Parts: sequence; structure tokens; C-alpha cells
Amino acid sequence: MPAPGELLFIAPNAERHSRLTAFFRWILVIPHAIVWFFYGIVTYVAVIIAWFALLFTGRYPAGLYSFVRGFVRFHTRFYSYLYLLSDRFPPFSGSDETTYPIELEIGPAKESYSRLWVLLRFLPLILVGIINYALSIVLSVVAFIAWVAIIILGRNPDGLHNAIAFCVSYSVRSTAYSTLLVERFPSFDTSGAGPAVPPTTPAAATY
Repeated sequence: MPAPGELLFIAPNAERHSRLTAFFRWILVIPHAIVWFFYGIVTYVAVIIAWFALLFTGRYPAGLYSFVRGFVRFHTRFYSYLYLLSDRFPPFSGSDETTYPIELEIGPAKESYSRLWVLLRFLPLILVGIINYALSIVLSVVAFIAWVAIIILGRNPDGLHNAIAFCVSYSVRSTAYSTLLVERFPSFDTSGAGPAVPPTTPAAATY
């Protein structure tokens, strides 16, 4: 488990990918997209409440923190399946009690947060939004190339996997940042993107 206020992104590349499930990925992911949409709406409300709590008390309420952390985990699994990082159908929950191969482990809430950081959060979020928009374009292109590669080869080449993992890792870390789970500005650490490795020794990125 990461330290309070820190994250661990795990993204091993599978040796083989199913051509069939990859071909129909945009159809298979529809149920998760629906859950993600409504889960996100409720999370948005929870973050607004948490923002006021943090501003006035400097603490993230435990119940809200657990709920929001669950959404960010679900977001990680949803994006990983959608963009071909994983071949396994993800669970319909944000529980940490799972063996899903692509994961974002989130440490517990900090004892206290900077109220000034909370008050001025919208300023750095503008830059985060711009970066995410640019990376989303790159991600769509690379994921399409990876889709073609998987259909032909039955596997995702390490270079494509690493590029997708880089974009997805920034997306999920920026989601954790925008939902107030972490204070540190999302980094461009690419060590979470790695070649195929045994499940017991996943490639990981932490900051």
C-alpha cells in the first residue's frame, strides 16, 4: 500500500491478447461505460462536498475518501480495458479486493491537507485539462494501431503498450489529483509502462 497521498500504477503487458475480444472491445465495454458515467456523476457531487470539508477542516472525510478512491480505481480499470492495456473483463466496482492486472493503488488519506491548496486547485487543473486533452488524441491514435496489431499478431507490442500505459497512467493520476485525493501535480513518470512480466512481479510506477 502506498504512503498517504501517494499512488502506485501497475501496468504489466500480457503475453497474449484475444483477437476476438479485442475486435469487439468497443461493444464489450458499453456496460462499463454506463456504470462509469453514473458513478462519475455521484463522484462529482462527493468531490464538491469533500472540497468544502477540506477547505474548512483541512481533512478529507473518511467515507467520502473511500468512495472517491473507489471511483478512481474503477476509472483505471475501465480505461485500461477500453484502451487494450488488459484483456481481462474488469469488475463492476472500485473495490481494492481484486486481482485485476492493471491497477492504481491509492494510499490512505493524509492527516491534514493545505487549505490554500484546496482553495486554488482550479488553477493547476486548467493545465491538467490541456495536457489530458492532448494525450487523449495521442491515446486514440496509438490504441487504434495497437488494436490492429492485436488483431494481426494476437499480442500488443511492448512499444505500443508502453505508450498507451503512459497516457492512461497520466489520465488516472490526474483524475486522482482533480478529485482531491492527492496534492502533488500529476507527473509524467513513465516507469509504469513495462514489458510482459509474471503477475507476481508487475511493472509499476509510483510518485
